[in-house]
Amino acid sequence: MILLLLGMFTMSYAQTKISGLVTDDSNFPIPGVNILIKGTTGGAVTDIDGRYTLQVSGPDAVLVFSSIGFLTQEISVGNQTVINLALEFDVTGMEEVVVIGYGEVEKKDVTGAIGSVESDDIVRANPVQAAKAIQGQAAGVIVTKQNSRPGAGYNINIRGLSSIDYSNEPLIVIDGVMGGDINALNPADIQSMDILKDASSTAIYGSRGANGVIIISTKRGTKGKPVVTYDGYVGVKTPAHLPDLMNAQEFYQASVTDRQLNGYTQSLPFTSTELDLVNSGNSTNWIDQISQTALQTNHSLSVGGGSDNTNYHFSGGYLNEGGALQNTKFQRYNIKGSLDSKLTKFLNVGFTANYSVSKTELGSNEALRSAYRARPTGVALYDDILNPDENQDFSWNGYAAWMGINDKQVLSPLIEIDPENFQDETRSNSFFGNAYLEIIPFEGLSIRSSFSAGINNSRWGQFRGTMTKDRATTRLPRAFYQTDDISNFTLDNIITYKKQLGDHNFTVTGVQSTFQERFEELDSSVDEIPYNSLWYAFGTGRPTQLDTRLTERSLLSYMGRVIYGFQDKYLLTLTGRWDGASQLSEGNKWDFFPSAAVAWRLGDEEFIKNVSAISDLKLRVSYGYVGNSAVTPYSTQARLVKTPYDFDGSPAFGFAPENLADKSLSWEKSKELNIGLNMGFLNNRIGGALELYFRNTVDLIYNEQIPTSSGFSSVTTNIGEVSNKGVELTLNTVNVVTQKFKWFTNINFARNVNEVVSIGSDGIQADIATGLFVGQPLQALYDYEFAGIWQLSEEAQAAEYSQVPGSVKVVDQNGDGVISSNDGIDDRRVLGSQQPDWTMGMTNKFTYGNFDLSFLIYTSQGAMFRNSMLSGTMGEVGSGRYNALNLNYWTVDNPSNEYYGPGVPNPYRTPIQYQDASFVRISDITFGFTLPRTALDKIGFSKFRMYAQVSNPFVFYDFDGMDPEFNSSTYNDGLPTATYLFGVNVSF
Repeated sequence: MILLLLGMFTMSYAQTKISGLVTDDSNFPIPGVNILIKGTTGGAVTDIDGRYTLQVSGPDAVLVFSSIGFLTQEISVGNQTVINLALEFDVTGMEEVVVIGYGEVEKKDVTGAIGSVESDDIVRANPVQAAKAIQGQAAGVIVTKQNSRPGAGYNINIRGLSSIDYSNEPLIVIDGVMGGDINALNPADIQSMDILKDASSTAIYGSRGANGVIIISTKRGTKGKPVVTYDGYVGVKTPAHLPDLMNAQEFYQASVTDRQLNGYTQSLPFTSTELDLVNSGNSTNWIDQISQTALQTNHSLSVGGGSDNTNYHFSGGYLNEGGALQNTKFQRYNIKGSLDSKLTKFLNVGFTANYSVSKTELGSNEALRSAYRARPTGVALYDDILNPDENQDFSWNGYAAWMGINDKQVLSPLIEIDPENFQDETRSNSFFGNAYLEIIPFEGLSIRSSFSAGINNSRWGQFRGTMTKDRATTRLPRAFYQTDDISNFTLDNIITYKKQLGDHNFTVTGVQSTFQERFEELDSSVDEIPYNSLWYAFGTGRPTQLDTRLTERSLLSYMGRVIYGFQDKYLLTLTGRWDGASQLSEGNKWDFFPSAAVAWRLGDEEFIKNVSAISDLKLRVSYGYVGNSAVTPYSTQARLVKTPYDFDGSPAFGFAPENLADKSLSWEKSKELNIGLNMGFLNNRIGGALELYFRNTVDLIYNEQIPTSSGFSSVTTNIGEVSNKGVELTLNTVNVVTQKFKWFTNINFARNVNEVVSIGSDGIQADIATGLFVGQPLQALYDYEFAGIWQLSEEAQAAEYSQVPGSVKVVDQNGDGVISSNDGIDDRRVLGSQQPDWTMGMTNKFTYGNFDLSFLIYTSQGAMFRNSMLSGTMGEVGSGRYNALNLNYWTVDNPSNEYYGPGVPNPYRTPIQYQDASFVRISDITFGFTLPRTALDKIGFSKFRMYAQVSNPFVFYDFDGMDPEFNSSTYNDGLPTATYLFGVNVSF
């Protein structure tokens, strides 16, 4: 007993108290830095002010300082009692932790192709939707906005298109919830987004990994006193990059030219009011009439902290995004909470919950199209019409209905957008959360069960009044109502064992997972309602539609993964997943998805260490097999549909098969080889990665045409094959680092070649019928090739093709003197693809003292779109019906070779509509100022930064009309905008 007491006294006496401050190289404190006493499990974490205190056993102790985004540093204690340290930035990110699905690894030990977007990049981008923060930040990931309306989501594609009829979107995993709604997230709540691109990385998700996986981790609490953070901004959004339409004088002249060319003698189709407007030099810009400068605000407030046993983080957010079109708006409310608690030495529990409520006022889907097409000679107000004729021009709330000629195809945009005449609104509630229990029987072994739930309820309502385009003829108002209820539940049981034996490191993971999803939908419409109602129309009107749908599916999975490292230089990852899907037939429900990846850290070999210019080098090779489980439930079954029949005026109903079932239908499958090289040069002042990949997707699901004698026109079956191969390059450079000035650059480049290998049918006619062309990419555009405009000097040659000067010239591909697409003789060809040839993003970040500046340059090159704004417009302008783009069109006095003239016969108008959709965009220009440490100490804040930001101010393109990224087939999906913000980031 005496010896024991003596030993305890000696140990107590040997303890030494160490304290200090941890900052970055700009002398700002870093909260949450982990300080570990090397060789023990003891340590501390810095508080919000970057300070720490701990006890060490003596002068031989070594402290290990580590934090995400900084290089790990070791300090020997010696005879020091105060140790202050300035951590260096980790420009390569090799010491960051990457989430890889059911686990995480240090970036230096990654064997697959993974991209990452960190919290700082998300804060810098200030996106309304979280997906926007990925654009231009990860090689091979193309992010495009679905439309220009407020609250619009984004389409994400990783390494090209692989599916014809099914989704090419990646799987989204949010805090363990598969299929989470990325658009429902508050971007301020996100800690990181890890993008799994190659099949070896996504194989852990098996049948859901074919399109890549994006794993989103939200912010969690860390040990320390409570930290309150406010991020907010206020700004305005203005229409930008709009098409150049004809003004009144140009529109009038085009009509005059039309009559001159055609020898018309009747009077021009303009009212006296319109002629007065033309002669006065004035014009009506209908886009200006229905657009606005809108307010955009965002506020996020969070609190986080923790103790030795429990960490917490709670936040709330509000976003209000006004639309550039009048009567459009998006609002979102977010609440999020997370808690992690160590109940005992062996038991951990925790949860994460996200809840959001959103409301979208979409406005009229016809007002913008009417504004593009409405005659600029028309007037907005009915009272401004000279000698109005009620039979031709009548009013609605003071607005002239037809603005000139009586044409029910183009009502006044001001009437279309009037909320008393048209309303369109969506309301959504979204919840997704995860709760876990983890048992740690002994060091290295973890047994974890987690339950995840995702629930989304949305309802959509639309009211079309008597003066909307599609109701103007019947004068009967109509209302639509739709509800969608989606819920999914996942139970994951995960066992992980980590062990180090000398030079050998093992991490073995086993997973059993159960997933269930239920989808319910109701569609309805009603006519003849006496008032404009979105939600309560059915009690008073005449129902015209009432449909309901219910689908369910489930997935049962077993997975295993082994991560092995030898001497931290030779790395191996083996993964296998066995999936069984309910929506497939017996015999096809189950499949096995394996992958293997190896990596060699060449930079740790002696023959590379001696090369001073090389600071890091790692070679990776991986091969994987994954699937696309987006098979629609019940696709393998013959479904019944209700069929009406008339027996001598007496209605009767029966049931008939709706489709021909293919019991052998299975999921689409992808095999991918990836070769990667991670690099670091000049003490990691230059770092990056080079990737080469080759992916083949087989058993594509497609509606194959079959003989009509079968009673059906097509059958859903596995028939096709598509390949994607490409190269990706990522570079991170530290261009300048001085005590006051720093300049960092991130560049990412991607080139993808997409090709349809087979579609189950041969021959060009089969290709034309399906819109798919073997040897060509998906989304190929097939038509006549534009060769210019027939000129006066070519009149005789034009006549051989039954054309005249001023009309569109197309290429006679086979030289037979006839432009034809009949009888197997086709002068059309594949003109291009809507997929880009290559994309590139470049982000520059500058700091000078307490000032910071950053901006993003993003470019997409080689895509071709069909410009819907060029669809038959000059012929309509000539007749005085529609307005059009102010183009360099052909006339006798202006022999343009770009666009055909008004009044000229043109059987081949479509070839001129295909245009290069390449663009270069400069966006997210942010200038900020952070208060210095001395000022922060006086006001009691740990951080105070103010900034100004401009989003989407500059876009360079040759596409006629609007910003090509927002081109649509109906050009009514909203107005492109530029946003100007002022905001603050505050912590205390």
